Amino acid sequence: MSKFKAYLFILLATSLAYATSLKYGFSQDDWYFLLISRATNLSEVINFFNPLAQSGFAFFRPLGTQLYYFLFTSVFGLTFAPLFMHIFMLLLQASNGYLVYRLAQKLRLPPLSAFLVGLAYATHSAQFLSLFYIAATQQLLAAFFGLYSLNHFLDRRRFLSILFFILALLSKETAIVIPAVAFILYALTHPILKVKPLIINFSPYFLLSLVYLLVRYLLPHTIQSEYHFAFGLNVVSTLRWYLLFAFGAAEEWLRYTTYPFGINLLQFIHDFGILGFSVVVFTLATFSLFILASFRSFSRRTLLYLAWFVLALAPVLLLANHRYPHYLDLALIPLLLILYRYYHGKWQYVVTILILLGSISNIWLSERLHWTTNRSQMAASAQSTLDWSSICTHSSVVFIGPDPLPRELSYTLSLANGPQVICQNSLQSVYYQGVDPVVDPAAFPIDISSVFK
Repeated sequence: MSKFKAYLFILLATSLAYATSLKYGFSQDDWYFLLISRATNLSEVINFFNPLAQSGFAFFRPLGTQLYYFLFTSVFGLTFAPLFMHIFMLLLQASNGYLVYRLAQKLRLPPLSAFLVGLAYATHSAQFLSLFYIAATQQLLAAFFGLYSLNHFLDRRRFLSILFFILALLSKETAIVIPAVAFILYALTHPILKVKPLIINFSPYFLLSLVYLLVRYLLPHTIQSEYHFAFGLNVVSTLRWYLLFAFGAAEEWLRYTTYPFGINLLQFIHDFGILGFSVVVFTLATFSLFILASFRSFSRRTLLYLAWFVLALAPVLLLANHRYPHYLDLALIPLLLILYRYYHGKWQYVVTILILLGSISNIWLSERLHWTTNRSQMAASAQSTLDWSSICTHSSVVFIGPDPLPRELSYTLSLANGPQVICQNSLQSVYYQGVDPVVDPAAFPIDISSVFK
């Protein structure tokens, strides 16, 4: 199969798996990102890349956030930007699948096996959040540039590899693991490791990472509580969750945990019927095949693949309150490599079918349950049912309704950010009944009951 046909096939499969993502618009963090991505001239666009001018944003992601939102809203406007951003996200994910396919080829997998690795990666349900939630495009971009960096590393094109590493860092800080993954790739392709070549190959990545970390962590910033570190058994539990997510486990399983490390899968099946049953069966079947492959093919290579999995997750392993499958963007690859190196012939197709069916089941279930789809629909309802021509004429507004409706809408519209973006007025004061302890007595009341009908 030619490279072009391989890419088209992966693009088609990705589009089919995630086609329904195209109907979802802005929600939650999108509104804040839209607010900090405004620019009226080239100087302000360049200023997106100034770490000292991040408008209070706790992270430095100018390429994956400010520039991204600025370009799409400038070209397509607020109304049509979400559709074209989702199309771009599908293209990114398909491209990532293709880059994984090329990476697998360079690691000496047979052509068909390498293609199936790329196909399984591109359609995997782990990327649900990254494809349904526009704000998570940062993760796709970081993976895209990171995979380009790793491919160029294997091709010994160091300048291009370092350039794409920088672009990945400017997309999202999780790309800091790319040198560690590159080291694993180096070890996979060099049975004997010598100190001098290691220093020559990795010192530029080390210096860049050091500079980035100094810029990132020496600047004043506020971190939300969900990003605080938790040590001890929490790390083991988090690693266990990402291993399950890699084989199709639903993010919803997090709500079914039992002390200390159990998961009430019977209750999950009871609650979600045939779809829940499908997710459980396909996850357990694929995971069982992986365990068998890992033990029967255990070698130095297998150990390096497992080290790759852990290192790629290093930035999030200590975040016990922030577990999302899309962080598997680089960590999923070595697990797929273990599967497709061990299974050949018809068993490759069995593995692929299990992964595809499990992913489709999980995507369908997640679309029904996930907060990102629910809040996107709520935001669309708020935009279509509320009288914004009236709302935008007031300098101070308060959204009112029975509890917990104002609180839910405050999450969906990112507090004041959503109304300020819609009204194009960053000075507008916005309050939510029951959320804000102090409300301006002169705030114009807005009944939000119609949003939830």
